[in-house]
Amino acid sequence: MPEALSELIGTDGLADSVELKALLACPAGPAAEALTGRAAPTWSTRRSYLVDTPALDLLRVGVEVRLRRRTRGRYDLAVSARRGGSTAHRGTPRGGRVELDVVPGGLWLDVEVRAEVDPEAAARAIEGAVAGVDLLSAAQRAWACRGGAGPVDDRRLRDLRVHGPLVVSRVKVAAARWGLRRADLEHFRFPSGRELVELSTHCGPREVAETVPAFERMLDEQHVVCASAYRPRTAVWHDELDPARRRN
Repeated sequence: MPEALSELIGTDGLADSVELKALLACPAGPAAEALTGRAAPTWSTRRSYLVDTPALDLLRVGVEVRLRRRTRGRYDLAVSARRGGSTAHRGTPRGGRVELDVVPGGLWLDVEVRAEVDPEAAARAIEGAVAGVDLLSAAQRAWACRGGAGPVDDRRLRDLRVHGPLVVSRVKVAAARWGLRRADLEHFRFPSGRELVELSTHCGPREVAETVPAFERMLDEQHVVCASAYRPRTAVWHDELDPARRRN
């Protein structure tokens, strides 16, 4: 276990939950068959959207705003700020939830303020008929402006637009034999066709010491090959939407 991880989990109350995740080097279909033991496992599909300015003012300071379509036509919106190193122990906004994300070679805290969104308002924002800022609550607007590595002028939020969709397909993996409650295999397809395949599991902060080796054992025993490095979805969104990166 990395020394930094030992330090973080030794701090009571730092995180509400922990997510362990790894990107896979193999396509989603073969990975699902290997992990579930079924030739044609059942996938569920939903759509998610990034809400940011054309200049990506929020992503640039480590803030991600996600609009997610849920079951039965419902929507929710989350404003998340990533923290690590010296910023890990900064205050958490009222109503915020803190998750410790652990990936091969790294970890960070994700501090999120989530709220339900009116389905009609969400649909209109996706169509571009209303401004993206109208979807955010007052608490979410405040967190979007001050939760990141640097402040964002509140006036920049007037330029928020809905980007996407990101199509997310998920299959549940029964993982009790490895000592895990459950694991999720997710396939992410971005508007350009870029893809990521990710395996993840959740646990409580005090269960990390047992969960990390169990997660690694599942990967080894099922002969699932991990990608050489973890690349967060925010980095792919940068590639999708940043004009400078698209030119390169």
